[in-house]
Amino acid sequence: MVWASFGVLVWLAHPSVLSFSAGLGLIGLGEFVRLWAAGHLQKNEQLTTTGPYAYVKNPLYVGSLLIMTGFGLMARSYWLLAVGLVVFAAYYAPYKKRREGDRLRERFGQPWIDYDAAVPDYLPRLSPYPQRGTAQWRSWLVSDNSEYGMAVGIAVGVLLVGMRWWLLPP
Repeated sequence: MVWASFGVLVWLAHPSVLSFSAGLGLIGLGEFVRLWAAGHLQKNEQLTTTGPYAYVKNPLYVGSLLIMTGFGLMARSYWLLAVGLVVFAAYYAPYKKRREGDRLRERFGQPWIDYDAAVPDYLPRLSPYPQRGTAQWRSWLVSDNSEYGMAVGIAVGVLLVGMRWWLLPP
């Protein structure tokens, strides 16, 4: 579904200098957030409360939302962006919160319950979570969390939208 939507976005893209630049900025910010988060995440091994997780419970999703918004702006495909945001808010986010919340509560118990109560899902706290851990960002975690592949896919997407613009200028 995501790849099909992205194909439609590229096909319908008609970026301008302003839309391409604004979108590229959001995409870059989103991927920065994702790389930062992936370098702290040790799935199923420990409750991650460091890095961006000290401010927001779902930094990978926040990064993805920034990237999705960036591509929508870049391509000037506002209706497709609106559909993506509605699907995320109405279906994906509640589904993931339920599934991941149950799994994390079962795996980590009270520390998860405390973290879940104190840290917002998508709009970051202004101050870090007081009981955050001390783990530092590690590049091998970025690789373990497959984020380098995501970065390559995003770069290819930017290139495709750029080529669409170059081949079929507005």
